[in-house]
This record gives sequence, structure tokens and C-alpha cells, in this order.
Amino acid sequence: MKKITFLLIFSGAYFYAQNTEDKEAFKKCRKEFNKKICLADEDKDNLPFYLDKCPTESGPIENLGCPWPDTDKDGILDKDDACPAIPGLPELNGCPSKKNDCKEYREKANTRFQKFKTDYADIEPIYDKINTIALDYMMKGYTKTLASKSSYIYIKYISNNAYFDEHSCYDGTDPEYNFLITKFWNKNVLEYAHTKYGKDIYLSTKFPYEDLNALRANNETLDYIIKYYDQETMKIKIPGKNKSTIGANFSMPIIVTFINPYLIKVEDAKKEMIISYEYKDGQWKFNKQQPDN
Repeated sequence: MKKITFLLIFSGAYFYAQNTEDKEAFKKCRKEFNKKICLADEDKDNLPFYLDKCPTESGPIENLGCPWPDTDKDGILDKDDACPAIPGLPELNGCPSKKNDCKEYREKANTRFQKFKTDYADIEPIYDKINTIALDYMMKGYTKTLASKSSYIYIKYISNNAYFDEHSCYDGTDPEYNFLITKFWNKNVLEYAHTKYGKDIYLSTKFPYEDLNALRANNETLDYIIKYYDQETMKIKIPGKNKSTIGANFSMPIIVTFINPYLIKVEDAKKEMIISYEYKDGQWKFNKQQPDN
């Protein structure tokens, strides 16, 4: 009887705390949005906007409305994956086989990537409808920094952070991301940023000239940026009107994450500005997200 009484008291306290927390979240939402938006459920996952951490993407309630991630992209969700950072097999709970089957793994990965490129071959014109808008939105958040002659734009670009793991065939690269990021930050938007803001533009990627030169074939953007390759730093720097000063006080970083090719998140390095855009019915829809506390 005592045990039952304790459980009832505990349950009541939990739901009271949860209800209080929900009320605070709603109150916070109402300071920025109207009641209709705060109570909306655009992604139809049964979580209202003010409680949904991913309001434009359907996800389970237990994960606060966000889809479960699959970090290593092996088809097994992180929550069910015994090796979430290393691609593996379902029969091994997401861990790789110990036998040497890397050739087969890489062939399959390359086949998937070639299909991905074919499926999204026409994505660049779609990104051209949103990349300058996203850039301008982020630059508004950098008003004070932008006013400094020493400031510069820093763009997270191609990821080549490969690594070697003797237990895995995965080399750490992300060809799908690299394909999409060059389509988003293409020649058109880079020239637009250079002309409108007159700032030095740094691309984050560091790679040997021969690697970049090999990638430039049939790629107008890479063919454009290689002109600004700096041999000393092994990075791309598109010069602006004034010489910039490297440092956190002058940097205006912009990071683009692809939830999928048609759902993107744009943010600054400190995650003080976060916006997402979703392409639906032939147009991009905007959603401002509140940074996590």
C-alpha cells in the first residue's frame, strides 16, 4: 500500500513538473510568435511548435519531435546502434564485420553515391532560390561585425576530415554532403556575396592543390574558386575591398547542414542564429528556430 501511495505521489509530482515546464516553454514561445504558431503542428508528429525541437520535420515525442539520427549512415538508428559512429551490419547491431570486406563496402558506397548524384543532379537551380536569401539573413545578424573593415565571411565548405579506423571500412568522408555543399555555395552565390558585401570570403576546406584541381572537372564552382587558392594556407580566400584580420572578433561564420537535400539548417558557429528552410511545392519555406539553452 505504501509503495502504491509513493508511486502515485511521484507520478503526480512528475506530471506537475512537466506541466509547469510546458507552460514556461509556451510562455517563451508567445514572446516571439503568436498563439496560432505556438500551437501549430506543421510536421504532424503530435507535438505543438512550442515543444517541438524540429518543428518542420516529423519525429517521435520521446526525441522531442526530432527524427532519430543515424550518424554513420548505415541504416541503423543511433539509439539501436552498438557502434553509432562506425558503419556496420544489422546482424551485428550496427558494428562492422571483422573480416576484410572493405572492397565490397566501398563499391556499395560508391554505387549509392552515384545514384545520389543522379537523383539530385538538378538541385543547384533550386538552391539558387534560397542561398542568397539565407546569406543575407545571416549577415543581418552580424551587423556590428559587418561594419568593421577588418571583418570577413567564413563559410564551412567541403568536408575532407578523413580518418583511419582499423576496425572499419568507413574513412570518415561524406561525399553526399560535399556534393550538396558545392551546389549550395556555388559560383553564383559566392560572386553575389563578394559583390554585395565586399568582404574577404574564406572557405573552411584545407586541401592540396592537386586534390582541388582533380575535383574541378565539369564543376563550374570549383573551377571558379581555384583561382583564389592560397598555396601557403592550402585554402580558398576570395579577396574583398579591405584586408581582413583573422580572429573571432572579425569572423562571420556560416554553417549549412543538410537534414536532407530539401531541408536545410543555416546557423552561426555559436548557434545564436539558427534558421531552417524546407523546399515544398516548388518553393522554399522559412522557419526560425530558437537556440537550445
